[in-house]
Amino acid sequence: MRRAAAVAAACALLGAALALYAPALRFALAGDDYQWLQLAHRALHRPALLLADLDTFYRPTTTWTLAADRLLWGQRAGGFHLTNLLLHALAAAGLMAAARRLAVRPVTALVVAVLWVASPFTEEPAVSVAIRFEDLLLLAWLAIVVAWPRSGERWSPGRAAVAAAAVALAALSKETWVATPVLIAALELGQRGVPARRAVPATALAAGAAAAYAALYFVIFPGGKGYYRVALAPLAKVPHQLAAFLYFEELRPLAFTFTWTGAVALAAVAATALLGIRHARAPSAVGLALLVAPTIPTLLVPYLPTRYTTIPYAGFLLLAGAVAEVGLLRAPRRLRLPAAAGAAVLAGSVLVAGALTVRADLADLARLSAAHARLVREAAASAPAFPMDRPVLVVRGEDNNPIREVVGSLQGLPRFVFTRHPDPDGLIDAAALFEWVLAREDIRVVRREDAETRFRGRVGAILEHRRDDFVWIAMDVPDLGARVERARLAGLRFRVIEAEPISP
Repeated sequence: MRRAAAVAAACALLGAALALYAPALRFALAGDDYQWLQLAHRALHRPALLLADLDTFYRPTTTWTLAADRLLWGQRAGGFHLTNLLLHALAAAGLMAAARRLAVRPVTALVVAVLWVASPFTEEPAVSVAIRFEDLLLLAWLAIVVAWPRSGERWSPGRAAVAAAAVALAALSKETWVATPVLIAALELGQRGVPARRAVPATALAAGAAAAYAALYFVIFPGGKGYYRVALAPLAKVPHQLAAFLYFEELRPLAFTFTWTGAVALAAVAATALLGIRHARAPSAVGLALLVAPTIPTLLVPYLPTRYTTIPYAGFLLLAGAVAEVGLLRAPRRLRLPAAAGAAVLAGSVLVAGALTVRADLADLARLSAAHARLVREAAASAPAFPMDRPVLVVRGEDNNPIREVVGSLQGLPRFVFTRHPDPDGLIDAAALFEWVLAREDIRVVRREDAETRFRGRVGAILEHRRDDFVWIAMDVPDLGARVERARLAGLRFRVIEAEPISP
């Protein structure tokens, strides 16, 4: 019966995710999706690339799942979005399983999972194909939680194998995995209940692995990613995020500040954590770890998209659910029923508010999707003439800015969307766009940053993107490098791309 109930609950979570996010199944691919699919395309022909980075972002599990999607769905964007929703529902089921493993009661565990899957704070990995790495990392961390022994249990070979595999998958999912030692410490102190000195070996082992990864990462990819800010302002994201979780403030991806409501939220969560560690150690310690750990690597990043709140919100709900459950169980008998009713009303209100906000966000995203779909159609119309034997200068001859149009009239939460100014409509990397519309397994399209020198004296073509279409300006420009130089000096926005065979 317990197994049947767990299966039924998981199916309910899947149904909730599909019902809430059904509009996303009609979305086009967008933005970074096309570049990740370029990597997946090449990896299907060169398996070594299954372990490659994309512009220093090392997330091979995303490449693996996208490669599988390409084989399964081909060019059908809805299939890629369906995979995201399945992963999102699986992460919710994993959160429920982890809560049960941490001795949270079934009803509370289900409520935590439902609130998580239907929240705008967890929305981005559900609707953005390129952001599925957040759910993949969360799944890996939850697998560690489920595999970790409880107090009195021993490490069996099976548990050790699952935990080791989950740590490896976390390392292959997102760089944020380096915060895993925080989760390991929470599991040792909370789940196993060992003294601090006995928690050191496992935590130190995880910390050593994370340190080795970080050292190797910066050797292979020297320098930063360009968006860290060594300042106090980005630190305001911590109280702001907590205030948003408590619905004291509206979540803002940019320009968040430290406010009195943020201070109250920080104090409230700290008090809840102290209470939880005292009365429900295992779920509270792990919930606090999931709330805090993912924020550490991005603490100095001056923006807060919902990809950054996805895992912290799981920790917040787990912590809040554990403390609420303890409070209900310890309340005087005469107060339990009204307290439970009040908790149910509160949870229901959060669920409805979250679902309504998600639907409003989906309406905004539908407009962005329509802009991407229109650009893909325009590129597809010009693709038959795309030359396979020469580079192409793709010039922006328009001032379209669909991102600004959508962001300027949002129905849902404030949204930060990256604009690719040199690319058509500022939406899709030109090379990735044309590789997608050409849809040839034997051809890739690459971006050339050194075009002025590389193509000096070489024949090339010029393609202009206008307000509503692409127009081939010339197919036999004798010196494309010189034309690229002129475009640069004229202040034009452009990309230079080239088709080439995919070598095994």
